[in-house]
Amino acid sequence: MNEEARDNIEDDDFEEVAARFKKMVKSNSSEYFDVFEVEGIVDQFLEDGNIKLAKKAVETGLRMHPSSISIKIRQAQVLMHEGKLDESLELVSLAEKIETNNPDLYLTKGAVLTLKGDLNMAVEAYEYALKMPIDELDETLYNIGVSFGQEGETHLALKYLKKAYQANPDNEIILYELGYYFDKDSQFENSIEFYSKYLDIDPFNHSVWYNIGITYNRMGMFEKAIEAYDFALVINDEFLHAHFNKANALANNNQFDSAIECYLEYLQLDKSNDDAHCYLAECYLNTDRYNEALVNYQKAIKLNDTNASAWYGSGLIMWSEGHLNEAQGFFKKAISLEEDNSDFWAMNAKVQAELNEIEEAIDSFEMATMLEPDCIENWLSYSEMFYDMEDNDRAIEVLKTANKINKSNAFLNYRLTAYLLDKDEELEAVCHFERALKIDYSKQNELFEFYPEASKVESIKKLISQYQSMKF
Repeated sequence: MNEEARDNIEDDDFEEVAARFKKMVKSNSSEYFDVFEVEGIVDQFLEDGNIKLAKKAVETGLRMHPSSISIKIRQAQVLMHEGKLDESLELVSLAEKIETNNPDLYLTKGAVLTLKGDLNMAVEAYEYALKMPIDELDETLYNIGVSFGQEGETHLALKYLKKAYQANPDNEIILYELGYYFDKDSQFENSIEFYSKYLDIDPFNHSVWYNIGITYNRMGMFEKAIEAYDFALVINDEFLHAHFNKANALANNNQFDSAIECYLEYLQLDKSNDDAHCYLAECYLNTDRYNEALVNYQKAIKLNDTNASAWYGSGLIMWSEGHLNEAQGFFKKAISLEEDNSDFWAMNAKVQAELNEIEEAIDSFEMATMLEPDCIENWLSYSEMFYDMEDNDRAIEVLKTANKINKSNAFLNYRLTAYLLDKDEELEAVCHFERALKIDYSKQNELFEFYPEASKVESIKKLISQYQSMKF
């Protein structure tokens, strides 16, 4: 087949040739296809994800052209898609001995090695291929980048996608993937930059506006995120994810009333999302609308009785209203569904303490602090249980344990100061207070809010005065 005929087939995406091949298979007849046609047929089927027909096309092609390296490369690609990586690599190695100047051979080798996790060898194979003349270099570099990205190798994905961008700065797909992988690598400003370049070409792509919203949300720039989601919704007002994420961004920005409205709009479009009911309930909680919060937590449970957050949220409402036994039942259910959640154990401990189930509360607090030893709030709550029982020794013991794990934490040292002063151990209290001031002078009110009597202690006042003069 001459080059002009080959180009024409490529321009038509081999659709007519592939249709002719399908017809031959269906009728169990026989028809001739030249090497270029077989290549195109296999490529078409692989692109469509039809591995079975791709394999059939390879077998047919090899019967007609048994010495064709290009068809053997397609055979290796089919084996790769079947997960037969060793067989694929073996076939590539055999072909390599015959032909060393075929970039497709080394691109296939690189893809197989990537899937096998042999990244250094994969890069070597890709780089060897890239030294050869390659049609549509940007597409090849894009495919290499995405192949690494799919294996979680974001750094390598970005390396080749940036090269693809240099080869063709106007390729929208490359701009999109650069935006995506820069976001994945927490290079948020770069992500916004490339998504914006995409929008310079196609400003009406709702998915790109949506992705920009996600990136801004991760940056904590919630107003910008909301604006991006609004653009996505102007373009496609039925874009469910944009409704949902906009509501989340509004909630993150403490715009709870607007978030409630947005969640309700979303739930009109998707009534079966139990998480949306949970997030809506949290907004109601933040606006002190406990009945509506409980209704939505219960709706979430009806939709999905394994939603631990819905059981936990229901427990919080019961606890806030003083229904301790009911709260405990909800917390225990949440724990049974998600045993490694320290918040669940900590709240369960608080309820157990209020029910005077002290040994059980100790066990729960121990679980909470073991699961998340850097959560200072749980340590403080644990110590407060003993302090409220007028057992200062154990309250101090808890915080000293916490202090060993969480070095340089001002809150622990301010609280230890309070407990030690209350126990008339002023010398040690002053040591912890000085340590707290060194860590974070601005948080000294933590001591006085918890233990107002500290403001009358001369050694405490002296240290404050001393550190205040050092600040200015």
